[in-house]
Parts: sequence; C-alpha cells; structure tokens
Amino acid sequence: MVQISKCCESEAVGEVHGAGSAPFGRCSDCGEYTFFDDVTNTDADLNNWPDEETNKVPYTFEGTETSWDRLQYIGPRCDFPEDVIANFNPSVISWVSERLGITAEDGVAQALEDGHFVINTAKEIHNDAQIKMEVEPGSGTVLHALSSISEIVTNVLTTTNQKVVFHCAMGMERSVLACLWFMASQWGMRFDQSFEQIKKLRPIALDRTDWIAL
Repeated sequence: MVQISKCCESEAVGEVHGAGSAPFGRCSDCGEYTFFDDVTNTDADLNNWPDEETNKVPYTFEGTETSWDRLQYIGPRCDFPEDVIANFNPSVISWVSERLGITAEDGVAQALEDGHFVINTAKEIHNDAQIKMEVEPGSGTVLHALSSISEIVTNVLTTTNQKVVFHCAMGMERSVLACLWFMASQWGMRFDQSFEQIKKLRPIALDRTDWIAL
C-alpha cells in the first residue's frame, strides 16, 4: 500500500497525518499541503511518479528554478489548461481586488519594492514579508491563523494606503485560502463567490476551503 497526493499523484514529504480517514501532508511534487489516497502498489503507476530530480522539495528555489519553471511540471498534474501553464507567471501579483493581491515566493521582492504589505502564509519560507502567519493544515490552527490574518489585513486597509499581497510557495493554495477567508469573513462573500473571483484573476488558484477545520 502506498499513498499518493490528490494534487500531483506524488509521494509525501515526511509524515502523512490522519491515515485511514482523510490523510493529508505535503506533496513532494508541488510542495503544497494536500490530501492523499491510499492505493496498492499495482494500482499506482510508479513509472509516472516524479524522478529524482523533480522529486525535490519544491518550496525552495535552487539554481535558476522559478515558480514558472515549477508550474511546467505541477500544472499538468493539477489539470490546468495548457495556455495557463504556458503563459501564466506565478510570480506576478494577481490583483483579485483593488488592494488585495496574491503572488508566489519569487514575487515577494517586487511586491516589497513596490511598497506593498506582504503576508507570508508558508511555514517553510523565510523572507522579508512584514508578517509571517503560517497556514498549516493538520496543525489545528488553520482557522485561528486565517482569523488573525484577516484582522491584520483589516488594520492595514483601514489605517494605511498600502495594498496587501498574500504569498506562499506558488500562490496556489495557502495564500489563496487566506485571501478567500478575508473576502468571505470581512466582506460577507460566500466561499464559492470569493474563490470564483480569485480564480478568474489567478487561474492557478486551488480551492482548499476544506483545510479550514484542520
């Protein structure tokens, strides 16, 4: 029996939690937290799993690897359209509203240079973002983290003229969830409305609202 991620059909980085019910952990391919399926060795197509090179933990950049490079092998596994994979650059800031944006790890430097207030939602990433608030599924603290982030964003938007930029490794899951939660909890939007708005402007966004209770 093996476990493969729902997002990329890859093995986990480290331990998978909650085995037997809703196992979750970090995907070794895209580096994001996700749920895993239990499959038998015969059901799993091991020949299609990432090779040694692509099986690296991808939330750190090595050499010239960028979030766009990473998207080339993550994208097909996440069923993103070919034009999105070929043309969308995760390091750009996707402005999902006038003052709310989402970017990848390698978009942070530009966001800071432009004077935006940056919120890092990724436990494994250390940078110069003004705030680091980890959104870590399985920790039991996701809802608390999202609520704290919303308070911070509300304060920034009401007391300054800065725009707020959320980021994680790719700007696909954790940062999207933080932005979605703010839009829903502070602006009264439904989760599906918030996600639709984000997805329209950041086509690599993935709906991870099921993480809220984890």
